[in-house]
Amino acid sequence: MSTRLTVDLGDPSLLQLVRLESVRSGLSIKEVVRRALSAYLSNRRENNAVIALAEEAFAEWDNPADAAYDTL
Repeated sequence: MSTRLTVDLGDPSLLQLVRLESVRSGLSIKEVVRRALSAYLSNRRENNAVIALAEEAFAEWDNPADAAYDTL
C-alpha cells in the first residue's frame, strides 16, 4: 500500500514556512508535514471525544420545554 500524497497547498508562504521549520528543526519536510498532520488529526479526535461527552451530559436539556433557550 502506497502512502504517498501530493498536495497543492494553495499558498506559497505556507510552503516557505514548512521549509523554514524543516531547516530550523533539522527534520525533513516529509517529517515536518507528517508530524503536523498527525498532531492536527490527534487534536481533532480529542475534540470530537470531548464534544461527544458534552452532548451526553447535556442530553437531558434537549427537550421541547427548554427549546426557548436554544435561540439565546
